[in-house]
Amino acid sequence: MKITILGAGAIGRLWGCKLAAKNEVHFWTRDNNQQLSIHLSGTDATANITSEASYQFDANQPPQLSSSELLLVTVKAFQVQPAIQAVKAHLRPSTVVVVMHNGMGSQQTLMEMLPDNPIIYATTAQAAFRPSEDEVCHTGIGPTLLGGITAQGNRLQHLGQLFDDALSPCQWQDDINLPLWRKLAINCAINPLTALHNCKNGELALAQFDTELTNICQEVAEVMTAEGYPVSGSELRHQVDTVIKATAGNFSSMNQDVCHQRQTEIDYISGYLIARAAAHQIAVPCNQRLWQAIKELEKQYHDQ
Repeated sequence: MKITILGAGAIGRLWGCKLAAKNEVHFWTRDNNQQLSIHLSGTDATANITSEASYQFDANQPPQLSSSELLLVTVKAFQVQPAIQAVKAHLRPSTVVVVMHNGMGSQQTLMEMLPDNPIIYATTAQAAFRPSEDEVCHTGIGPTLLGGITAQGNRLQHLGQLFDDALSPCQWQDDINLPLWRKLAINCAINPLTALHNCKNGELALAQFDTELTNICQEVAEVMTAEGYPVSGSELRHQVDTVIKATAGNFSSMNQDVCHQRQTEIDYISGYLIARAAAHQIAVPCNQRLWQAIKELEKQYHDQ
């Protein structure tokens, strides 16, 4: 399959390398470079070995973008609209668009921008980071879930196998909103706290965070239930604790964004939760406080 990866961050590069085993992969990035070099390293959990490989990809070539059958969008949530605007003229109506980012809230905008394209959303627990410009380290293995948000997208269940072949485990979801909400709950709990306290995920297992994590999960559970996805706060807290333990040595993406004084995805994580809570007249003071604290941090380094 001819695939273009829109966005060359750690996750985009990881998926690009993995998809290249059986597909023709091309990258579209913010620079105008015609080639992209990637050195990928990571642990193969099944074989318990460390693997390394180098890849060379074509990049930013309009004819390859125009001939792509699938566009995998791996930019941050707030970058989706400008990124799609930049490539929209090159996309065919039949091009499948798969969006993979933290948070929720870009779906409506994307459907309005691409009314004819099959649109699929994905959430992944695969973890990667870039220690240098050309290097990507695959640091954690977890499930990827994807499903259509348009009628055309809902008919493409076979793409679950394409992604599973590239980087297992991957499963198709008949209702992708449920795993998106569950991932949002995890992000609401882990991302702002690790950013504000400048700590690895594992430190949230300390007793000092216990009450706050419980309150965050309870608030998210109330909003999810109002949205039609009934769940208890204790169930979400168990999921959060599981992720904290499994990713104990990792820094969250929001932690890294704050450390490097970059814009975060807080408006599409805590901010989206707050907006949906307001629609149901549900108070979420704990998540509101965390959203405000991150926004103040961003304002401090943007004002410098």
